[in-house]
Amino acid sequence: MNKDFNLYVFSDDANFCSALALECNSYGFELTFFELVDLQNGFKKDDKVFSVVIIDLSEKDLDQGLKIGEEIRLKSDFPVFGVLNKLSKELQNKSKDYGFDLIFTKRMLLKSLKKVVVHILDQ
Repeated sequence: MNKDFNLYVFSDDANFCSALALECNSYGFELTFFELVDLQNGFKKDDKVFSVVIIDLSEKDLDQGLKIGEEIRLKSDFPVFGVLNKLSKELQNKSKDYGFDLIFTKRMLLKSLKKVVVHILDQ
């Protein structure tokens, strides 16, 4: 991989965030957690770093998570991924309407993070 890689993450799930931090650390990926107030400033664009946005759709307010993804899609060209505890076809279809590129279970993303990153960088 010739570029550094950063994940912008919106999640309140401490277990998922901790596990993701360990995975990112083991591969040398940057990890940036953000909150709603951070959306006003947008995400910095750096040609040397490839970034994706991960939004936890398992949170209490699903509509808010979907709207965050939609807002990010409109303000940036970063890929937007959703993560949740359990996949459902209905939520997969709904998330596409809001501009999400891919949906993963949290477990699936954690198990295959490096493969996902390599695939994204090859595109």
